[in-house]
Amino acid sequence: MLLDDLLARRLVILSGKGGTGKSVVGTALALAARARGKRILFIEVDAPLPASRYLGEAPGARETEVRPGLSMVNLVPAKVMDEYVREMVRVDLLARKVLGSPIYRRFFAAAPGLPELMVLGKIMVLEEERTGGPRRPRYDLIIVDAPATGHGLAFLKVPLAASNAIPVGPVGHNARRILSLLRDPKKTALAIVALPEEMAVVEALEFHKMAKTEIGIQARAMILNGCHERRFTGAQETEILRRVSEDEDGRLAPGVTLQAALAAARRHIRRRKLTQFYRKRLEQAVSVPVVSLPLLFTDRIDESALETLAERLEAA
Repeated sequence: MLLDDLLARRLVILSGKGGTGKSVVGTALALAARARGKRILFIEVDAPLPASRYLGEAPGARETEVRPGLSMVNLVPAKVMDEYVREMVRVDLLARKVLGSPIYRRFFAAAPGLPELMVLGKIMVLEEERTGGPRRPRYDLIIVDAPATGHGLAFLKVPLAASNAIPVGPVGHNARRILSLLRDPKKTALAIVALPEEMAVVEALEFHKMAKTEIGIQARAMILNGCHERRFTGAQETEILRRVSEDEDGRLAPGVTLQAALAAARRHIRRRKLTQFYRKRLEQAVSVPVVSLPLLFTDRIDESALETLAERLEAA
């Protein structure tokens, strides 16, 4: 089962085209893992609208337990870097002088890959944290909602570039440790989220290929989100399309015409067929499991909607 495979790891990284619902899928995955008794940390990276809002919570730059066993955090690169400086410069007065320096701010903004490396380093530290004994991890599973595919690939490539560019010293050493964690299939799983749409599927397949060839990370799953699932039998679909072609008229209820109902049914059939087409396309292109999650016909994502997706992940 997909969930068994993912929960056997220490770190699950989600990426995909922007707008595919990574944060929703990640939160649902966190709830599914929590239902199995896991202690979860869900990490977002500089998210303007944190996923915690789906649960009616608003955690900040530090881990906040939003439900028993489920903590969430939104890592802002500049704040992660400031925390790193305070740890390195243990004298508070000196640390405040460094952090208040315009030179420091310009360096952080201009140094290529430094914000991403700091965030990944923080994730590594969180993964290594132990509590209640030297061998007990603080979190059983860390789920990372990584940046969207374009930036996401660059995000994951930073430790590789840093380890090649800096062969000695603490920065290069930590970059190699981060890269080793990302590449370790026993600890880390990459799951790519897509929608049943052309650009989202194309980007998912490209990301799958480049993550393997350029970074050495093999994806463990493709998650096709927002799927239109069958609501009519084959015979009913045939009848709907026949009635549409004959332009039948009538009224089903006050304010509901037969033509409007048939048009809505035809749109659903088309979207259902497109979902099926893109799922098959993914299955033929990759050797990893492809999991479909349904489109939720709701105005807002809340805990109930997330539980529905969590149940589907559990059943996958």
